[in-house]
Amino acid sequence: MTLDFSTAPLDSRAQLDYWREVVCTTFVEYEMDVPQHASTGFLGQVTAQTVGGVGVARVVSDPHTVFRSPSLIRRSSEDDLLVNLAVQGRVTVTQQGREALLQPGDFTVYDSALPCRIACLDPFELLVLKVPRSLFDAHCPLAQATMATQVPGDRGVGALIAPFLHSLTVHARGLAPDASARIATTLLELLATALSDRTAVGGQLKAPGAVHMGRARRYINDHIADPDLSPTVIAQALGISVRYLHAIFRAEDTTPSHWILRQRIHMAARLLADPGRAGRRVTDIAYAVGFKDASHFTRAFKSRYGVSPREYRRDHSAAPQGPVT
Repeated sequence: MTLDFSTAPLDSRAQLDYWREVVCTTFVEYEMDVPQHASTGFLGQVTAQTVGGVGVARVVSDPHTVFRSPSLIRRSSEDDLLVNLAVQGRVTVTQQGREALLQPGDFTVYDSALPCRIACLDPFELLVLKVPRSLFDAHCPLAQATMATQVPGDRGVGALIAPFLHSLTVHARGLAPDASARIATTLLELLATALSDRTAVGGQLKAPGAVHMGRARRYINDHIADPDLSPTVIAQALGISVRYLHAIFRAEDTTPSHWILRQRIHMAARLLADPGRAGRRVTDIAYAVGFKDASHFTRAFKSRYGVSPREYRRDHSAAPQGPVT
């Protein structure tokens, strides 16, 4: 289903508040800075749809800035990677001391779980992808150092991204579900190639550790429902030692076991929020993502999201308001 939101039909005094609601509902929760004159009228439009689990949106708007502060992140449940591709206007994306200045055709990736700032300096048009972390990591494993780095759209693999996304926003609504899933995978792997191409030094291939990290993440996501998934099982499947597996995860400031647990919790959160699974018991969802014990699942889930799985399902079951077109 395609959703269209626009401030144009509204009274000018209501446009800005409506825009805040649209942005936070369609993407993730943000705080917002707007020019002073925006209080007397603000024009913005979003067209959004989902392709294979990936949110795909076109945004056209007056200049403004959105940001996620540490306090907002602490009280938010979102855990997604977002891709911004500039179509018109200048856009800066700032995260972890890096700033990507996007000209038309350029794109960057940022992490909703870390403080960030997106400043749209002119009237602008953006193509935006919203990708659940587990899905992104399964097909496009990246180090944090790649966040908020500009990938130019006028050369290399980056030049393939803009035409792909433009075409997807136009034709996505006619895709069958199985085609959507394959296209989403292709898109994420194309993004991974473009980012690797951008960060490679002297055209060299990625370091072996990064390659094995990508393989490990994909294996985990493919076998997340297996309750016996462990570092030993993963290392054997990849043909590397358990010690080396721990070393490549340590380079990302985590461990294989912690990463498995995090993926299980994230996947459970998506299932709990899915209206199509409202009839499934919470315990069944826990088992479906590889937990052996319901009480362990509840403790781990509450540690991550601050609420129990049942409370999370209740809080995320409300349907979004209909579009204004």
